[in-house]
Amino acid sequence: MRTEDYDYTMTFTSHNRALYIYERLVRKNIQAKLVSAPNKINISCTQAVKFKEMDIEVVQKELQKNNIYPTAMYKIIKEGKNETYELVQ
Repeated sequence: MRTEDYDYTMTFTSHNRALYIYERLVRKNIQAKLVSAPNKINISCTQAVKFKEMDIEVVQKELQKNNIYPTAMYKIIKEGKNETYELVQ
């Protein structure tokens, strides 16, 4: 079974914010995934939302519309089976 590839991940200040924006994205038919925040980038919340690069504009509009902003957004860099993260915002 192949896992889905995502291009970006966002972390939030609370689990509720991550869950709320995840649900909003799913309602908009955006392919998103609610995951545990990677230890490398876990700042204050244990949840993160992953999404694809093709949806970045819709994601940003939805964040603004709902007045919810991530603590950070990272581009996911694949290195074999490992992932590293490049701070975008």
